[in-house]
Amino acid sequence: MKLSSRERWRGVSPAPIGIFAALLCTLPAIALIPMAIADGGSHIGHLIDTQLTSYALNSITIVVMTVIGTLLLGVPTAWLTTRYNFPGRGLLSVALPLPLAMPSYIAAYAWLSMTSNGGPFHDLTNGYMPTVSGVAGAAFVFSICLYPYVYLLSRQAFESRGVNSYEAARTLGSSPIKAFWKVSLPLARPAIMAGMALVVMETLADYGTVDFLGTPTFTVGILRAWISLGDPEAAARLALILLVTTLLVFGGERLSRRGQSVAENGGRSKPLQRVSLSSHTALFAILCCTIPVIFGLIAPVWYLAILALETAPVRSPVDALQGTLLVASLSALIAVAVGLGAAYADRTGGWFANVSVRVAHAGYAVPGAVAALGVIALLAAAQSLIDTVFGSVAPLIAGGGIIALLFAYQARFAAAAIGPCESALARIPFTMDRAARSLGASRWAVIRRIHVPLALGGIVTAALLVFVEVMKELPATMILRPLDFETLAVSAHHFASDERLTQAALPSLLLIMLGLPIMILVSWMMSRQQKESAFDE
Repeated sequence: MKLSSRERWRGVSPAPIGIFAALLCTLPAIALIPMAIADGGSHIGHLIDTQLTSYALNSITIVVMTVIGTLLLGVPTAWLTTRYNFPGRGLLSVALPLPLAMPSYIAAYAWLSMTSNGGPFHDLTNGYMPTVSGVAGAAFVFSICLYPYVYLLSRQAFESRGVNSYEAARTLGSSPIKAFWKVSLPLARPAIMAGMALVVMETLADYGTVDFLGTPTFTVGILRAWISLGDPEAAARLALILLVTTLLVFGGERLSRRGQSVAENGGRSKPLQRVSLSSHTALFAILCCTIPVIFGLIAPVWYLAILALETAPVRSPVDALQGTLLVASLSALIAVAVGLGAAYADRTGGWFANVSVRVAHAGYAVPGAVAALGVIALLAAAQSLIDTVFGSVAPLIAGGGIIALLFAYQARFAAAAIGPCESALARIPFTMDRAARSLGASRWAVIRRIHVPLALGGIVTAALLVFVEVMKELPATMILRPLDFETLAVSAHHFASDERLTQAALPSLLLIMLGLPIMILVSWMMSRQQKESAFDE
């Protein structure tokens, strides 16, 4: 249900807000096109002849293996924690999403060291455990760090859909496995595919993991063309290939969910009744739900903590910590403002505002390296316009500095703030808006006194999610940061790239310790919001 045109006219005009959000999220990607077709790119022929096939094969292989790994880790654990009672289920339900606080490149640092000669896992298995490196190693790291995307969306689907159908199948004689396979899994398929799309986009956008483990993908090629070869045109052309690929994944996931119906007959679903497991099956469930947490979080943190305690830092991490907090906090505030404005446009606007917000959602599919190059192209175009209008002047904005970095973060992550804000506003009935306006409240009073307080949970969730994502972002930060600006992610990567993993341990550990309490809070808030929604229904 939307507000009438008269009610929209009396409120804040939503179309400009939606258009601004769409431009913010898509302009850097669009700006790559002139750079990619410009003269230059002298190294692109060499890259096509020698590296492009390798980039493509590595990217495809890692994506396929990662999707399989995240499905095997995310879907069974979501089903077990949703349908069954076993010792520790509540604690594991909170712990399973926490590996999202672990940047995959940091997990790669730890696992390569732990499985190499002299590492604890290598010694514990007498060398039988293979070293985590190459394509298989990258897929393993992505799987243990990204499976929470599949877990969270699958669990939400299992809790809210198919309860009646599953019980009906069990009543008709289906075994639990058959009822899960034939009924619950098909009903949860749209949510699972949404989680898989997020996994694919994050895998394609990664730089630190594949670079460190020696499996160059398109993102590695982009940064090599930009930093090592000094060829922005060649980098832009590789970036366009990566962008088209991720947009196809994003669009394909949206298209696959379009028109799918997951409703059940019979009215309101029954309350979910969990089944208590016997001792042997409970032990199996505990192992299934514990292993991903151990591999994705506990083991890397334990090893990095040991290294950090045993090694004196060569320089203080305070500057990198301050830089991380600065850009993550500012980005979270800006993204929430954009996300809330876009969600308001989607709530109160007509078709044009709605389309603009849908376009803004596509910004999340833009990898960090692509967003960074797009921002550089925009700044270069703006500098050229200034030179044309005012004559040749000293560079004013071509470098960009922190402003350019924040712009790239918004192009990449503002879309991540729109979703939680939209969900929060969707729970506020339009009758409250009309009642407040009929009592003489101004348009800003309705937003300030009704929308913001009632949507506060979604707003805070959006801010925290963007904070964590910006804190972990590596390729955009490496391309755009000022020379005297450091973050924990860049500091850890530089040490690890120089094969000084002991020095990378402290900034890596600080990065995890920043993200862990935030992810615990986000997990708790999302669980509470889901329970409130179920109660309201």
